[in-house]
Amino acid sequence: MSSNQNIDRYKQKKEIIEELDFYESIILKKMDINDFNSALIKIDSALTFLKEYQTEFDLEKETKKFTQLQQKLRVEFDNHRNLYIRRYNNLRKETLTEANLENFIKLLAMLKNEVDNNLNQYNLHDLRDAINTYFTYIKKLYTIISSYKVLNYNDASGKILSYIKELKMVNFPNLKVLVTMIYQNLLFFQFQLMSEKYDKLSLREISEMLSIAPERVEDLINLLIDNPKSPIKKYIQYNREVIFNK
Repeated sequence: MSSNQNIDRYKQKKEIIEELDFYESIILKKMDINDFNSALIKIDSALTFLKEYQTEFDLEKETKKFTQLQQKLRVEFDNHRNLYIRRYNNLRKETLTEANLENFIKLLAMLKNEVDNNLNQYNLHDLRDAINTYFTYIKKLYTIISSYKVLNYNDASGKILSYIKELKMVNFPNLKVLVTMIYQNLLFFQFQLMSEKYDKLSLREISEMLSIAPERVEDLINLLIDNPKSPIKKYIQYNREVIFNK
């Protein structure tokens, strides 16, 4: 190889190193502001750039440096991202009631605000979408809560059962538990109304009133009868008859 060729190769490698230094400076700046996602993208670009010349030049040292930086940054990125995911998952496990739902919404809104502010840094787009879906279902539940006590039974139960069906498509366990409690409250109120009108009713009659299969009504009776305030005095199983408290 001639001296001119050596000089050209030296200049070319020098330019490559300068380009890599430029990549590194951008990556470090991104890391300083915790923009880990952009930093990882830049590292990918740097490693792609290195691959173009690694067979022609000895760039093992530089490749190792960027690979190690990528590994370190990936750990930092995952740790920060997982903090938000963990908070979201913990919220989905929170026990909800009609009374604490408003406070829960505030906590979810706080998380959403933080996710929005760090959307690109930690690539939280999927989490943002999940939270938005969560809010959509909470809004629907709020509509049920605000109306189920004033609607007639058929309309209220129809809304609740439709909502329960929708919940099967998503993974919000605490919403499912809460709407189930609301449905039980609605049914409890219906049994109270029955107790005011009747001394006793057959399982079939109650089934027709509630538009629920007799087997399901029997399960509800067994559930409600243990309540100290239950309007049901006793359930006579052999003739499937409910005796009400007066």
